[in-house]
Amino acid sequence: MSSTDPQEPRRRVTIGEWVARGLAVLLLVPVRLLWEAVKLCGRAVVTACVYVLERLVEPVGRFLWYRLVRPLWLFVKDVLWGWALQHVLWGLVLTPLGALLMDWLLRPLRHAVERWLWRRLLRPALVLLWRRLLRPVLGAIAVIVEWLWRWCVEWPLRQVWRWVLRPCGLLVVAIVSYGWRGATAAVRVLIVVPCAFVYRTVLRPVLRALGTCWDFIVVRPIAFAHRRVVVPMHRIAADLLNTVFGR
Repeated sequence: MSSTDPQEPRRRVTIGEWVARGLAVLLLVPVRLLWEAVKLCGRAVVTACVYVLERLVEPVGRFLWYRLVRPLWLFVKDVLWGWALQHVLWGLVLTPLGALLMDWLLRPLRHAVERWLWRRLLRPALVLLWRRLLRPVLGAIAVIVEWLWRWCVEWPLRQVWRWVLRPCGLLVVAIVSYGWRGATAAVRVLIVVPCAFVYRTVLRPVLRALGTCWDFIVVRPIAFAHRRVVVPMHRIAADLLNTVFGR
């Protein structure tokens, strides 16, 4: 086409198309924004969880494993293995030999051992060891474990909830609430109010005029014909029937 040819006239956009475009923008844009906010909150939560796992939980778990759980496990395993070995050795070998020695040699010394060695030496030593060493060590371990739990697990989780999860939840709720209000207002402005205006200014007068025309054109002529034609004919027919058949 040459530059001198007349341009084709642009197609005019109807009111329905404008309303459809407005509804599409007002209904799809909040949903799109809500989806983007949810994805952003999800990425933030995943990033925070990964940070907590890599920076806090994993070092604490590694520390607890190598400093507390693994040595405790080795100790328990060695003790149990030593106990089993001692039990087997004691039950199968040493007990019969000890019974033989007890019957023939150690029975006279048992009373003295029980009285002086256990009551005067071993039991006070064990009580003193428990009070002076074992109970303070266990108390210190309990305090350390409580401190690690409070500041390495509970406090980071509370901070994540306070600064990440709760604000993201409030943001999502606010976006959903304002999106719903905006969509409701848009539907009211673009659909309800125009429809009410069209009904009040156009449809109701037109319907009222049609009703009036229907009354003048159809209802009243039919009523007039019924009153002036059908009813007299019905009376005449009834009189004829009465006359002929004597009713």
